[in-house]
Amino acid sequence: MMIPSLLLGYMNYRAAKENIIEDINQALVKTVLSSHPERITADTLRVFKSNLQIGQLKETSYLSLCTDEPSKVSFCSDTVSFRTAHERLYIRAYPNCSRATIFSLSEQTIPSALLAASLLWGMLSLLYLHRKRNAIEIAAPAKHTVLFGNLSFSASSSQFYNEQKEEIYFTSMQRSLMKMLMESEDKKVSMDDICRNLWPGKDNAKESLYTLVRRLKPIVESNTNLKIVADKGGYYRLSLKNT
Repeated sequence: MMIPSLLLGYMNYRAAKENIIEDINQALVKTVLSSHPERITADTLRVFKSNLQIGQLKETSYLSLCTDEPSKVSFCSDTVSFRTAHERLYIRAYPNCSRATIFSLSEQTIPSALLAASLLWGMLSLLYLHRKRNAIEIAAPAKHTVLFGNLSFSASSSQFYNEQKEEIYFTSMQRSLMKMLMESEDKKVSMDDICRNLWPGKDNAKESLYTLVRRLKPIVESNTNLKIVADKGGYYRLSLKNT
């Protein structure tokens, strides 16, 4: 709808310009026929303006004697020539009006209605798509969310949230370890499995794992009611703080 409205609006704008040219043409011919001016005076301009049918042009239009060469200004009347007692004269009329005036003289009711309808349709479409996307984003975590204590993990977005549904910031390695713990059946993963997943190809990653867990523990405990504990047999486990 927007493209037709713009095309129709432009066509009506062009039609308004043509109507203006027709009006100053007819007013100029009437003026020349009635007064045969040898020069342009205030009376000549008054007669010309009285012959104009479009009221807005009476404030801005003017006349100019010219040569028979084509005008470099496209928005003007045709050249009218007439003979006086001494010579042949050429005269043109110029509407000298702004684009806003031309626009106000054009028929823009239908284009404006089409444009308004297209903008309204566009806004409603964006609103619909936004709500649909939000519904999908809300529904997806609910379908693929792992809960333990007051910690929740969204598998679809790989994000962790506290009890207030605020995102908990973890580094990439911390997030990977927390994901392994949350997705394990009993919230327990062996140190060897962690090392193989986080540091593949590294012969001895235990020291890196100890450092990772040491930095991760205070983040977990300050944001949730959980803690990370080391179990016998070489396991790390998520546990409730009161157990």
